[in-house]
Amino acid sequence: MKIKSRGIILHTTNYSETSLVVKIYTEQSGMGSFIVSGVRSKKSRFSSSIFQPLSLVEVIAAGKPGQTLHRISEIQLSPPFTGIPGDMIKSTIAIFLSEIIYRSVKEEEINNPLFNFLINGIQILDLSHQNCSRFHIYFMIQLSRYLGIFPNGEFVKGVSYFDLREGLLKNTIPPHAEFLDTHQTAILFELMGKSFDNFHEVVISQTISKSILNALVTYFEIHQTHGSQIRSHKILEEVLS
Repeated sequence: MKIKSRGIILHTTNYSETSLVVKIYTEQSGMGSFIVSGVRSKKSRFSSSIFQPLSLVEVIAAGKPGQTLHRISEIQLSPPFTGIPGDMIKSTIAIFLSEIIYRSVKEEEINNPLFNFLINGIQILDLSHQNCSRFHIYFMIQLSRYLGIFPNGEFVKGVSYFDLREGLLKNTIPPHAEFLDTHQTAILFELMGKSFDNFHEVVISQTISKSILNALVTYFEIHQTHGSQIRSHKILEEVLS
């Protein structure tokens, strides 16, 4: 079985002394596990920059029918990043979003709308000259649409609360602590209707931004990560503070 596809680097694990196992979300077959032999040796023909979080690649790999681990024969950046590597905020956002995608997307099948959304969003993060300090929040909200957990319900300004457990906008306070208040919910709702071109127009204070980020992490953990905890947002919060 041969795989030749565009893909997104999401997670790496050391394997033996010189090799890596890499999780790549591919255009042709969804989420896949790949082994790269000798990549951690000094004589490797593959640059370590290829395997950074969210790197966009072209990969050629082979495996036997029924196997879940494919061996990479060729891999290259396509296209290489120009903005993320030298920008601490962008690179930390990339680490965080790679964890979100890795823990949330489990399907091992073609999903062109999701793949195209991810590719488009990652390239916008890399190339954007706008302030990217709220990019991850907007990205998570829009990603939820492709995962089938987009917030639902009728919004009433000053009245609606977002119930994280049920994924619903409600006009009464939920009987538990996992919800956004009316102000936070209004910002969430505004971001739900924005595009990558204009989400920067939404004014969000650092305090509210932190609250919404933590709420979205909780939301994904409840509905999408299958018991896995998301951890890298703590590092992101430190960088953005």
